[in-house]
Amino acid sequence: MIVFYQILAFTIVLGIIVFVHELGHYLAARLMKVRVEVFSFGMGKRLFGKKIGHTDFRLSLIPLGGFIRMAGDEEYDPDNLKTYEFQSKNRAQKIFILFMGPAMNILLSFLILTSINIGGVETEQYKFEPPRIGFVEKDSPAQEAGIIKGDLILEINKNKIEDWKELEITIGSNPNDKLDVVLERNGKQYHTLLEVGTRSQYSIGYAGFYWKHKTEIRSITENYPAQRSGLKKGDVIMAINRKEINYFEIGKIIAGNPGNTLVFSVQRDNKITDIEITPEKTQNRGVIGVEMIPHSPVLTIHYGFFESMKNSIDELTNLTFLTFNAIKKMMIGKLSPKNLSGPIEIAKFSQKAMESGLSNFLILIAFISLQLGIINLFPIPALDGGHLMIYSIEAVIRKEFSVKVKSILINIGFFILIALMLFVILNDVAKVLPNGWKSFIPF
Repeated sequence: MIVFYQILAFTIVLGIIVFVHELGHYLAARLMKVRVEVFSFGMGKRLFGKKIGHTDFRLSLIPLGGFIRMAGDEEYDPDNLKTYEFQSKNRAQKIFILFMGPAMNILLSFLILTSINIGGVETEQYKFEPPRIGFVEKDSPAQEAGIIKGDLILEINKNKIEDWKELEITIGSNPNDKLDVVLERNGKQYHTLLEVGTRSQYSIGYAGFYWKHKTEIRSITENYPAQRSGLKKGDVIMAINRKEINYFEIGKIIAGNPGNTLVFSVQRDNKITDIEITPEKTQNRGVIGVEMIPHSPVLTIHYGFFESMKNSIDELTNLTFLTFNAIKKMMIGKLSPKNLSGPIEIAKFSQKAMESGLSNFLILIAFISLQLGIINLFPIPALDGGHLMIYSIEAVIRKEFSVKVKSILINIGFFILIALMLFVILNDVAKVLPNGWKSFIPF
């Protein structure tokens, strides 16, 4: 059933994105008075459809992708071009038709993000807080860089860091990189070099410092000290023995005090209550019988219409820069290919996003639509960007490439795309194998 839901979610996500992309080409073609013979949702054999005017709107067998076929695009007589054929149009019109596919994907991302901003964006409250360090893991990159609890991060690589959201994005998008950090400690500024590590199967950047999350009780085990003392699910532990304690410190304190009574200052229903709990000794460490999670209150922020549009543009701009930065780092070997996601990974993300709510599902569609729009503009023959590159070069040199040259370029681009598709699919599989890519080697 999980696999079924993943396929269903992936089909919906890809279907919406591809439909919008092809709709962009279709509308642009019709504006330029080019006849569109086929508008297909899906690939392969035609299942059913309806012909409206000169266009066969159809549903095809394989619900992955889609296409439009314009008159005179692939087959045409250069000596007898019809006015409704694609090749009869001038370069500016051809460029407009090709560009509108990726442009519609970017527009879809913008409209989704704007709608979500107007409807209300749920964000963890701490992400808006100044980037002051609440905890540093032992033997982490942050500790090795000399960063300690209480430090305020001011700049990274000469870019000002305003809040925790910006700090986390900066660290996460720079795995295995050395970052020049400016921090403030006791009113003085210091420079340090942070060698970012990686964590998780996606090789996301890891520094080992965190916000000072309080501790929320997720569940309580029966017949243990926490239950007997009156601690409840949902309680937030603010302090122990009058000393403020965060989530990353509390486990060590409980484990180190078997048999010693501790005073827990607990927030419940916006009131602070003191509860005495004595951890019982189990395997030479104290336990109280609870499952704990970082307490992270969520804010819902509603933006006005114009502010929503501005925020959407800012978000899309940042994501675009992050995309190009990631591609650049992969090319020079600073970023692992594990960060690439193919159809298998996208299907998993789609299913999880669909289960977590409409807002997250739409955000995923916006993100993938933006990536598709950007990648389609890459100057690779067989992509829209490849065709745009050919027409742009022709415009500069004022000479048209021969049909043979264009065919060779497009075939090269096609093989590049097939190779890339194969790579990302194998990359998805490698992520779940015990030895990654080495699992494919039989010896």
